[in-house]
Amino acid sequence: MAPYCTVALLSDGKRLVLVEPGGFPSWEALERALKERGIKPQDVTDLVVSHVHMDHIFCSIFFTNATVHVHERYKDKNYAAFGPMSGPFYSMVLERWKEVHTLKDGDVLFDCVRVFHTPYHSSEHISLLIETENMGKILMPGDICYSRIEYFEYMKGYKKDAAGEFITKMSKECDWIVFSHDVPMKVGGA
Repeated sequence: MAPYCTVALLSDGKRLVLVEPGGFPSWEALERALKERGIKPQDVTDLVVSHVHMDHIFCSIFFTNATVHVHERYKDKNYAAFGPMSGPFYSMVLERWKEVHTLKDGDVLFDCVRVFHTPYHSSEHISLLIETENMGKILMPGDICYSRIEYFEYMKGYKKDAAGEFITKMSKECDWIVFSHDVPMKVGGA
């Protein structure tokens, strides 16, 4: 169980977008980081989640004005049936999502975020390639490559699977990788 999820903030002057709003253990750090930037929860216009696991979505409950962007396969699961405790927990979070925009492979959000359906961790999992003004191209692979250690396992060929092929290819196209459960890393491939 990961104690946190890396959250990214994107802004284009019209939108304030959080990618991976994070889980319960990180709500205080998220609140502090937003406050330091003068951002209130109601200012956030959009949330993008790589997949529907609680360590990535719990904090979405605080952003009541935001549209949630999630892969269309998220609708295929009966979250209420996850268990007597986790089912109601998932239901409570998902019921707070007032507006949901479903994504599919190849979609482009906000003219700068390319969506890749990468169902190797969960059926609705997506990875993102984000073109930014300040950091160049950023790969956010979600939980298919959640840490530097896993990244190096792919690069050294220790892990050979579809996720590894995707990570190897995409890391050549980006300047940074923002891992879901580790600090970002400059790769300089682009």
